Amino acid sequence: MSDAITLNPSKNEWFGSLVPRHTAKLISQGIEDNSLPLLPNKDGKIEIKPIYNANNGFILNAKDLVPAQITRQKAGYESNIVATKNSIDKAGTRVKSGEKGLFYNFKNKEGEFRHSQYFFAEQLEQPERLAESAKIRQPNKLQNETLKIDSAENYLPMYIAACKSGASVEVSPEVAEQFKQNISAVCKNELAKTPEEKTPGLPSLNEFLYNADVKANEIVKSVEKENGLAPQQKKDERKIDRSESMTY
Repeated sequence: MSDAITLNPSKNEWFGSLVPRHTAKLISQGIEDNSLPLLPNKDGKIEIKPIYNANNGFILNAKDLVPAQITRQKAGYESNIVATKNSIDKAGTRVKSGEKGLFYNFKNKEGEFRHSQYFFAEQLEQPERLAESAKIRQPNKLQNETLKIDSAENYLPMYIAACKSGASVEVSPEVAEQFKQNISAVCKNELAKTPEEKTPGLPSLNEFLYNADVKANEIVKSVEKENGLAPQQKKDERKIDRSESMTY
């Protein structure tokens, strides 16, 4: 499987299709070899693996969380914190020579597409400095709760909700299999080279992940309310970065 970061794409290509296409390749490969971190073990338990952004102390948006989880697993990293070069500089360290970061798309204040890279602590010369400087602010109020995924449509939102809240999740093999089929179809569309190869009516991969992020926030608030927990303060809520592909 080609690694998108070695293709030397133009700036416009990075702003458009190659980052989500690379994510689609990672997910597809994880499904094929049964290594996707989102998938359950034989007991129906899914290991929750949140990854936090050192820039703000909150969990990554789903569009960045999923490829970061896959990258972490493939590389064998232990750290659950990533940072951009600005945060790395502030931590008083730097990226090791030759290290490649995880590319991601975002929109600047002018609404223009841009890209940057996240690096794990293991990719830094002094990884302990990142852990010391990062302040995790993500609330984890549902650590004693188990979310039971009841449908393929709710699979990813509930998984993201668990990452955001500290809850655990369970799912049946049947629902997990349907989810695999659903996300595989979305990834296949993302990787299609011509319009004729696409299945009509499916969202882009970034839209699929964005929608899961939005629904995950609703799930967390609903479960917190059911358990009599104070709702998340507005200052603790982070805007979800849509940053969709510009290609179609």
